[in-house]
Amino acid sequence: MTPSSSHRERVAPERAQAPIRWSRPDAASVALVLLWAGGVVLALLVPAVIVSPSTVTAPHADVWKAFTASIVGSAVMIGAAFGLWLRRRDAAVLLMGAVPAFSCIVGGVVLTAAKLTGT
Repeated sequence: MTPSSSHRERVAPERAQAPIRWSRPDAASVALVLLWAGGVVLALLVPAVIVSPSTVTAPHADVWKAFTASIVGSAVMIGAAFGLWLRRRDAAVLLMGAVPAFSCIVGGVVLTAAKLTGT
């Protein structure tokens, strides 16, 4: 009798490594990541709609509205990153979420100064 024609069950050899089990994020973590992404939109897209980045000068009220949107969006990003850090206690999560927020704040300050002075 050949091995292919036998009716014995094939027993898989033991693996040297356990099967990979992918982690599944919980709903609250996914919600915080989506909140962070909403903060990015608020910090970058909304100010660009209020005052076009290509204009040299703009009305002061519009510039301050755009700057306020940048600050609020950055605050949302920092808050979401802090919330994720509280859940995971991983400093990398806090840094990866907060550094782009601080970059948005600095960029908002630079663009506000440029639009108000016309340079």
